[in-house]
Amino acid sequence: MTQLPQYQPHRSAPQADRALNQSLAIQDQAQHCALLWFGEIMRRRLYRDLNFSTMRAYAIEGLGFSETRAGDFIRLATKLEELPVLKEEVASGQIGYTKAREIVPVADRKNEQEWADLAKAKSRRELAVEVRRAKQEAAQKKKHNPGQGELVPRPVSPAPAATVTVRVGFELTALQNARYEAILAKIGHSGSKTDLLLDMAEALLTSENAPRGAESKPHYQIHVHECPTCEKSAIQAPQGEVALAAKQAETARCDAQVHHPGQRNKSAIRPSVRSEILARDRHQCRRKGCAHTRFLEIHHIVPRRENGSNDPENLVTLCSACHRLWHEKGGNLPDMLTIVLPQMG
Repeated sequence: MTQLPQYQPHRSAPQADRALNQSLAIQDQAQHCALLWFGEIMRRRLYRDLNFSTMRAYAIEGLGFSETRAGDFIRLATKLEELPVLKEEVASGQIGYTKAREIVPVADRKNEQEWADLAKAKSRRELAVEVRRAKQEAAQKKKHNPGQGELVPRPVSPAPAATVTVRVGFELTALQNARYEAILAKIGHSGSKTDLLLDMAEALLTSENAPRGAESKPHYQIHVHECPTCEKSAIQAPQGEVALAAKQAETARCDAQVHHPGQRNKSAIRPSVRSEILARDRHQCRRKGCAHTRFLEIHHIVPRRENGSNDPENLVTLCSACHRLWHEKGGNLPDMLTIVLPQMG
């Protein structure tokens, strides 16, 4: 890596120009290296070992990124995982951060080699022109023939136009899968799961203007069966009974309704207390760097198994991801929560 030139005022124009170009080259190399490490932490979910429930929370709170910069890095790192050829070129240093950021929006598995070759052959400015041209041509094709318009660079023979598809995969814990199945059962879904995910995202987007407090009650339930003798827990899934890890069961007990045969259901936290905590916390996750306002759960700071009470000072609002992380880490997260909670009124 080129040595960073020390800033010295009153230099000649050629000297100032040379120093600036050296500094910009080093900046590009540093961003390139940062992207690779960022992708490594995200791919292996190492942010959880650093006590963050999501990569976005780690980027904002742990790295000091703005929302915009965090989103840019996450999108770029995610797309590189989908493009093995381009990722290899970036990892080997053949393509730098700036060029990778330029071509990622237009590259896919069919044309990534062509874009990678073009990125190595063209300057940044020339590459930007090619990307802009490809976007304009694709937009025109879609305008006259919806569903078509492949983004290909000029030097290659154009491939047959086709709808670009992206494979999205999810790894779910037992509790997450139970939530997923409960949602499907609640809405009576039997069609395309792709359409379902899009409909859910649109419903979430259109509900942003709903009055705060709409989540004072969970919109669905999952059923956890616990053996009264051995205290082992399990859920019933389409593929059969799935055992829960102890930490997963503990997470579920925090904010649940408990049923004993022959008795009425009893809430772990009274609905009035739950509403009070949600209102006090402004219906936001109180984990540093998170502030999510959806999928909220009430967490016991001192665990119930250690005689933690339902007093408001022992309860805090967490989103499901942060709640799960807290219990997986055994509650040993002294800096995880904001210290000062908002007051009522």
